[in-house]
Formats: sequence, structure tokens, C-alpha cells
Amino acid sequence: MKKASSIFLRADMEPADVKNLAGWMANRAVTRYLNEEQSAAEQLRNLLDTVPAPMLTYYFNQNGRFFMVCGDGQGSIGFVKLKELTDQRCYEIVFAIGDETLWGNGYGSKAVQAAEVQAFLHWRARKLTAKIYHGNVRSVRTVCRCGFREERRLDALSHFSITQEEYFAFLEKKRA
Repeated sequence: MKKASSIFLRADMEPADVKNLAGWMANRAVTRYLNEEQSAAEQLRNLLDTVPAPMLTYYFNQNGRFFMVCGDGQGSIGFVKLKELTDQRCYEIVFAIGDETLWGNGYGSKAVQAAEVQAFLHWRARKLTAKIYHGNVRSVRTVCRCGFREERRLDALSHFSITQEEYFAFLEKKRA
């Protein structure tokens, strides 16, 4: 599979996106490191019967901002959620590329980079954090490739973060 060319984050949710999410949540390889209930796939399928299509975007944005990761001509291939923490202008990022055939091609890094642009440049966030389970080597590499650093290590997971200042320094270093 070729490397990721470009992706974008789409805020509007469509029924096809919910179907994709349900499929991804039913795949143990995708949810292995996510903190989701086993019934998540079924709940998403039921959502299509109970929430009118124009209201899906509002539903998914109740506890943070939810974006579909979309590739060129591919439709949705994953998701990014940015949840505001109790500290003003600090967000936790959760991301996944749901299509296993696309893993290892840079789509996750492109998605995190797009989320950094959204958070730091559009929302003027002070900090982004990511909690990653031990053993999730791809996600650790992804956030480190995007300028995050390990802040602390707990029993089951590690906390990674990047501040606004670190983000701008990372961009400057990358540009040089």
C-alpha cells in the first residue's frame, strides 16, 4: 500500500460514517487499545435507527469535537476526537485509522498533524495530551513523530503531551 498522500478532518457526520465506525468498533484489532465497551458497534448501529441523519454531527460532538479522517477519494478511513479537559484550552486526543489495510502508511500521523493544526492554530489550545496503552507501539511512534513527548508512565498507559510552544518549535525545527 502506498504512503498517505493527504487527508482532511471532516466535522460533519453522515450515516455512512456511523456504519464505518460500527464496523471498526466490531474489529478487535482496531479496538484493542481503545477504551470502548464491547457493545459499541451495536450501539452505533442502533444510533442510525434513533437519531435523524442531520442530528448525527450534534450527537457525536456532545463530549468534545469529533472528526472523521478522510482520504483523497476514499471516504472516511478513521476518526479523531478532541475532548476539552478541565484545564482551559487543553485537549485530549483520541485517534484511530479504522481500515487495517491502511495501517503503517502514515495516515495516523497525518490525522494527528491535522488535529494539531485544528487545536493549536484554530482554537489556540495551550496543550494536547494523548493517553496510550503500553504495547500500542504504532500510536506511540505516531504521537512522537508529531512532536509529543512522554510526560509520565503509569501501570497500564503512558501520558504524552505537546504544548503550543513545543508545537511551534517542532514546526520550526521540521521546516529547517
